[in-house]
Amino acid sequence: MVPTHIEIAQSVIETSYRLRHHSLAGTAAFRRDMDQSRKAIKASRELLKRLRGRHRALDWEGADPAPVVISAFDADILRSAFRELVRETNLPECQWRDIAASLVYEYTGCERVEACLVDWMTGK
Repeated sequence: MVPTHIEIAQSVIETSYRLRHHSLAGTAAFRRDMDQSRKAIKASRELLKRLRGRHRALDWEGADPAPVVISAFDADILRSAFRELVRETNLPECQWRDIAASLVYEYTGCERVEACLVDWMTGK
């Protein structure tokens, strides 16, 4: 049996409605996931700022900056923040060392980061 023009038009309308609804649902899910990732990243940065502000050594004029010491508790917090960031953003493993090093840099303000700390943070 050959479909009539009305049946063809109805099927086109139903198909376009389904595609649009699927597209809108996918877009909404993507935006929700992006918002959640942004909130997680913002929370990690705020935590690091608070920790860095609490432990940053004072920079006196003409004096060498004091070495930055990271306690085991601070290192554990950094590792937890790193793992949460990797889990939330689904980063590939090839970027883990750079992210870990940047987290330590943000916390300490020191460009020189111990490789063993980065290895421990990225270890499975």
